[in-house]
Amino acid sequence: MDIRKGFDTYYHALGLKGLLAISSFRLVGRPRVIAAKAAGIRHPLFLRVHTSDLAVYHHILLEGEYQLTLPFVPKTIVDAGANIGLTSIYYANQYPEARIIAVEPEESNYRALVHNASAYPNIEPVKAALWNRNGDVATVDVGGDWECQVAEGTGCRAVTMHTLMTESGIDSIDLLKVDVEGAEKEIFSECDWIGRVRVLVVELHDRFKPGCREVVERATLGWHRYERGDLTFLSATDALDLAA
Repeated sequence: MDIRKGFDTYYHALGLKGLLAISSFRLVGRPRVIAAKAAGIRHPLFLRVHTSDLAVYHHILLEGEYQLTLPFVPKTIVDAGANIGLTSIYYANQYPEARIIAVEPEESNYRALVHNASAYPNIEPVKAALWNRNGDVATVDVGGDWECQVAEGTGCRAVTMHTLMTESGIDSIDLLKVDVEGAEKEIFSECDWIGRVRVLVVELHDRFKPGCREVVERATLGWHRYERGDLTFLSATDALDLAA
């Protein structure tokens, strides 16, 4: 990110407070965290300065990237690739009675997720990577904390969807959000669990790992499909309203 664009991003997202924060950080390395209050969000959010947090905040909470109107009230939501928790928090405010399982493998992101989600008792952070087998994997930085890929290796717990659901005590998922920087190819390659999901919102990353779209489309053959920006919205049975 060039300097001018960086200043503009902070100003447009947080106003003068954001501009002062990024200016101070560039001069003296502080503040490292800044509080933000988005419309419709009950509690302040904490964003790490000079990371991708501001971009995530802008896309999810200012632009409404994940906005949709469901024809039912979801009881169980799984946020795979929760990052610092902003999508989970968005849905916690939209569906305050829903139980939200927020899954994030990267250590620094997970700590930020726990901090941001602490005001929401219905959000349950899980430090793990959703994968096609149980065991260990590695997390690889491919573009800052926002783009952390899962790969073969060690250092982070990996769980299958079956394991996640069993350990969380859930039988079905009303809304599954997946943004895992290419790991969707492994997650959906063997998904006999897909019949227990009602609505799926996924960002496909063929630019990182060719074949992601193909494997997800094969798993959700016959589902209602909608595209908006980088996201694909899929529903097993119901038409969805994506109007902003």
